[in-house]
Amino acid sequence: MEIDLLHKKYRILVVGLGLRSGLSAANFLSAEEHIVEVSDSKSRDELSEIISKLDSDVVVHAGNQHPLLLDRGFDLVVLSPGVPAKIDLVQESIRRGIPVISEIELAFRYIKGLTIGITGTDGKSTTTAMTNHVLKELGWDTRMGGNIGIPLISLAGETTDRSVTVIELSSYQLETIDSFRPDAAAFLNLTPDHLDRYNSLDDYFAAKMRIAKNQTKNDFFIYNADDERVSLGASALAATLYSFSLTKKADAWYEVGSVFITVGKRSVKVFDAREMTVMGLHNVQNAMAVLLLIRSLYEKLGEEFPVARAAAACCSFKGLAHRMEKLGIYNDRLFINDSKATTVGAVEMALRSLDRQAVLILGGRAKGDDYSRLADAMKGKIRALVLIGETTDQFAELFLSFSHEAASDMSDAVLKAMNLSRPGDAILLSPATASFDMYKSFEHRGDVFREAFLALTEKR
Repeated sequence: MEIDLLHKKYRILVVGLGLRSGLSAANFLSAEEHIVEVSDSKSRDELSEIISKLDSDVVVHAGNQHPLLLDRGFDLVVLSPGVPAKIDLVQESIRRGIPVISEIELAFRYIKGLTIGITGTDGKSTTTAMTNHVLKELGWDTRMGGNIGIPLISLAGETTDRSVTVIELSSYQLETIDSFRPDAAAFLNLTPDHLDRYNSLDDYFAAKMRIAKNQTKNDFFIYNADDERVSLGASALAATLYSFSLTKKADAWYEVGSVFITVGKRSVKVFDAREMTVMGLHNVQNAMAVLLLIRSLYEKLGEEFPVARAAAACCSFKGLAHRMEKLGIYNDRLFINDSKATTVGAVEMALRSLDRQAVLILGGRAKGDDYSRLADAMKGKIRALVLIGETTDQFAELFLSFSHEAASDMSDAVLKAMNLSRPGDAILLSPATASFDMYKSFEHRGDVFREAFLALTEKR
């Protein structure tokens, strides 16, 4: 069935009433005069706050994701990113021939102007925000949304033919795209993640690679040349390819502390990494991806890329909270909040970026990764570990060769880290895990770490 949302009215089921994507999609479709119903596995009491924000015409099926809901005659199912496509309701929709699309796919049908899509395991939010910042500094009319916490559908009515929308994309959001086609896309890296949702790393990678499934030679795909799996996947694409690397020459590369980029047939040094406001080699990678994404837009429009201005804007980007965020110094210890580091790869990059010994606060809810891989990255970098959350016993056994202590909560973790550290050290929260065993989100976890740091400083 061909769905023409812009010109016809349909009966639509939104599956998953999240406070962001699900709510925004339902209200947008209702405002567009479609008949909208929502389904969620949670009870009406659990959903009461969100339901209060719904358009009054939207019908709610709380505590009900039974396939028999489809007997109500839906023309389209819009799937929120937190809901796996493998649930019975979605699978029955597919069996009946009812189109199933993501909120990203829905929004794309209304978005005007140019689009940039950014995916990868680590660094998506920072790269998305940096891209948006640089474009604004260059005078573009920009919007930013997607997995970064701003539902893409909420931006649809704001875009124009002259705007650029920068979209952070998770594997969940990409699972059910159909026609989504960014003018420029970036795949930053791939490390094991969400293996509690995917059957294998191959399945996770395949979901991520859907970002480029509709791209043609007139579009651009930016990829990490240091990531073998991503590089191999890129080689099979129809899009024009540009790569970045920390270890070898590419379209953008890092060499002896500086970032270089090709402009035409020239190699141009664009900045010294020490000029960047944000710290870490991972942010050097992010900046290289940003430069190539923006250069691609100028190339697509046949305009000259203002490389010096773009480089200056990369350096002025102040970063995001909870991502190698320097909180301050207490008793000659540098406190760094890297709560967003929910994967082994993110922690490995954080450790590579340290210029001093550190006490690492590690742990939370496991996500199916091989955490033993952290041992090599910690050698020579970590003075001691403070273990928190559900993985405490698991990590104590995995990292027997490292000095470690268990903490009951974040305040206790900070006090233990102070005792284990020495003057000049860093105290780094970089947990490698999800936060939901102890906190509402990685942001909440990072905020509690910040509060514990501030409590120390107030005791002076």
